[in-house]
Amino acid sequence: MAPRSRKPIVNHFNVMVVGFAGVGKTSFVRTLLESLKMTMPQDKRDTMFQPSSNGNGQTLIEGPLERTLVPYTVSIDAEVDGDKMVLTLIDTPGFQSSYLIDKQLNDIIGYIEHQFDLTLAEESKVKRNTKAVDTQVHACLYFVDPSKRDLDEQDIRVLNKLSRRANVIPVIGKADTLTLAQRNRLRPTIIKSIYNSHRIPVYGMPEDDDDEDEAEEAATEATDGTDEKTPDAVDTKPKERATLDDFLEQFHSEDEDDEVLAFVDYLRSIPFSVIACEEDPETGSPLKIQDGDKTIHLGRDYGWGKIDCLSDDVSDFNRLKTMLLVSHRRILISDTLERFYEQYRTERLLQRRATKYKSVVASKQILQDLSTI
Repeated sequence: MAPRSRKPIVNHFNVMVVGFAGVGKTSFVRTLLESLKMTMPQDKRDTMFQPSSNGNGQTLIEGPLERTLVPYTVSIDAEVDGDKMVLTLIDTPGFQSSYLIDKQLNDIIGYIEHQFDLTLAEESKVKRNTKAVDTQVHACLYFVDPSKRDLDEQDIRVLNKLSRRANVIPVIGKADTLTLAQRNRLRPTIIKSIYNSHRIPVYGMPEDDDDEDEAEEAATEATDGTDEKTPDAVDTKPKERATLDDFLEQFHSEDEDDEVLAFVDYLRSIPFSVIACEEDPETGSPLKIQDGDKTIHLGRDYGWGKIDCLSDDVSDFNRLKTMLLVSHRRILISDTLERFYEQYRTERLLQRRATKYKSVVASKQILQDLSTI
């Protein structure tokens, strides 16, 4: 009997876009899908979409651009570097009024945690489903409003909470609204807020050594309750964190492996600045722009000039796309499972144990009370 041929393994990769209203999240999703279409044969383009979980993903992504009012998912079959994958994009409504942000953020985190719950439920089965699909959110793109000069209090709150549950990657949407000088000022300002001022653990951001933390704690304990400073007293002032650029200077391309170099390149690129393509307002299809003898398939025409949104000279779109789908995809998937899912799983199991323990104690107390009646 001839050996049964194995079907190629198809990986699932899920990317969520989050941010305030009007920062270009949906436009980015549509541009990303169009860029993937360009690499597909015509027969695959016609059947590229898979049904959305709520049934309206394809309708929302193909028609005229509209404001996203409800979350939706769009999945397509893609092939990257010879690997077959199912790419699922999760678009979310933009944050609006300040008093609604917490509710909207809780809904987003609830969605992420629900995917963890599905995995946990599958693991708890005696007989697991071998065809179960990985729906965990592997990457969360947080779109920063380009009109801001720095991250504000709301951005910081959202980033801190999201970073506890997912790999968050900062992106500047609608980068064409910024001059080159404005972009060059905004990027280091955002990095300083994330890395130095607020120490937000976005994806790939280096963490402080445990030894340094322990030394600081020991120094604090050694000086507690003492008013006079002895000659050998330890300076308790927290050590100022070096800049991210200073941290990256220690890595040299000839001495590092590919994974380290991929992270160094990523950290030097964030936040990615992206520009979405211009679309026909009636059909939602990308406008083909003629620039001399060249046809720009995904671009923008400003009247005074024309740009290709896939050009590395004007946008980080290709860098972000390559980072997500090629250089960091496997790392993002494993990090989601090994760090975020395992952390959530531990929390849930401890919570269940605590609830069960409280129930047992309460039951014993009730029996004792009944015995005295």
